[in-house]
Amino acid sequence: MNPGSVHTWVREKRSLAWLAELARSGRDITHEEIDRLPQNAQTLHIRAAFVAAGVLPQRNEALAQLQLWVDRTIPTIAVEYQSVIRAYAEWHIVRRARQRAARGPFRPGADSSNRQRIRCAVTFLAWLTEVGASVADLRQHHVDTYFAAGAPNPKALSTFLAWMQARHLINGIEIPRKKDGLPFRFQDQDDQTDQLRRCLTATEIPLEVRIIGALVRLYAIPVARIVELTTDRFSRDDTDAYLVIEQNSVVLPPSLAALIEELIAHRHSTGRPDSGPGIPAYLFPGRPPSRPRNTKALSRTLNRYGLPTLTARNSAMIANILDLEPIVVSDLFGVAPQTAHKWAQYAQSSWATYLAARPVERQRT
Repeated sequence: MNPGSVHTWVREKRSLAWLAELARSGRDITHEEIDRLPQNAQTLHIRAAFVAAGVLPQRNEALAQLQLWVDRTIPTIAVEYQSVIRAYAEWHIVRRARQRAARGPFRPGADSSNRQRIRCAVTFLAWLTEVGASVADLRQHHVDTYFAAGAPNPKALSTFLAWMQARHLINGIEIPRKKDGLPFRFQDQDDQTDQLRRCLTATEIPLEVRIIGALVRLYAIPVARIVELTTDRFSRDDTDAYLVIEQNSVVLPPSLAALIEELIAHRHSTGRPDSGPGIPAYLFPGRPPSRPRNTKALSRTLNRYGLPTLTARNSAMIANILDLEPIVVSDLFGVAPQTAHKWAQYAQSSWATYLAARPVERQRT
């Protein structure tokens, strides 16, 4: 830990009061004790520091925070809707989140998305109250009116309505279904190539920004997954260097492998702490190092250096899906098989048209 950040933390009166109270009580430092505190940035930081020091075991913090948020939020909504929202939150949202976490990573972005789904349901039920209706009174014209007025997050609302209908809380409602949109933002191939070249050669760009930018452009990996990479996923033999993406090792270009080796060597030379006892060291550690770098902050940094992520990732996915079978892309990059298949269909039906239109657009500009 950085002593300066610890000093800043304990100067905060509420944090200091909690530490003093815990010391006086003689209670052990546990996740449950910290769960009783307000879940703010200071609390999250000291929890991560205890994990890094080996005082607390590592846990899926995004999943835990979702449950804590549900427990805090339910009592604040109208009493007549608490039972419906609690059942939806606990047995649909949180239960599926736990299942997802059991299969693989459950990231802060998923926590945020699930909270939004619950907020969407609460907002809709509040609107029902405003128009003088209840869940039992819900009819098709209510749903049509709400959607026609521009329902926020209509996909999430459709999920909530379908959940209520499956449990016979409502009946006979035709639920609007919004199809998943296909990608429409891409980079020009020359821009993609130029940015990749900058990632691999431009020494004025920070090393970690160059590595992340190259991984996005080569393997279409979202930044949220890149920051979860640990140093033990990088290896080298007599001829090549490898990086394990999901469950598969991919051969790295020599220039990118050299950048990753430089990053790991620099951390060792500066004596930066690892993630904590028994925890693999993150390739891009945050503060404290028991958690990865903040995804949103990294994305802003990449944009500041002219290395956008969304358009670059879309372009990289198209490039890979044109060269590889969808099932290979699914296994190699950790994309759901149905998602890889949709990308393949999109590439075959629309990508040629898109490429043909690019020269016309350039002439107009």
